[in-house]
Amino acid sequence: MTKPMKLQIGRRLREKREQAGYTREKMSELCSLSPRFIANVELGDATFSLDSLIVVCQVLSCSSDYLLFGDRIDQGAWTDTIAQLQQVDIKYQAPVNKILQGLFEAIITSER
Repeated sequence: MTKPMKLQIGRRLREKREQAGYTREKMSELCSLSPRFIANVELGDATFSLDSLIVVCQVLSCSSDYLLFGDRIDQGAWTDTIAQLQQVDIKYQAPVNKILQGLFEAIITSER
């Protein structure tokens, strides 16, 4: 992994940590990682193991796609919508899915 990629991952980690209101010390407690390791990742001097990445994403409620690649989808914005969709009675799931697919298609078409 290149240094610029590590720096971007570190920047995104710091951004999510600060948004969550965690100090490096608090984050390290929650993730069972050292504060120095958190700092090293944020500075682009270290990278996560897969196990550490999973824990960090769980603690920060973010996707690994976001931390690793900068995927700008804010999954938090969809939390309520996903929860509502999960409550839809099974007999309505196909029609709701069809409506949503039509809506997505209309949005994508209108942006071209």
